[in-house]
Amino acid sequence: MDTAQIIVTLGGIALIAFTLWFFFGKKSTNQPSSSKSALYACPMHPWITSSDPTADCSICGMKLVQADEVGK
Repeated sequence: MDTAQIIVTLGGIALIAFTLWFFFGKKSTNQPSSSKSALYACPMHPWITSSDPTADCSICGMKLVQADEVGK
């Protein structure tokens, strides 16, 4: 392999690693402050949650609905 192929390969691996970290490595910071508060989730991306009823999904922009209604 010449130098250009090695650089392109390493760049591709770095891009794949960053993409995986971006979607699966971050922890949700929108945790409910108490267990009694309602939890809202995105219908398309149920791992996006918030305790704020006016929040939008950070991926698709949809309004979050109560977590009890997600998956019905």
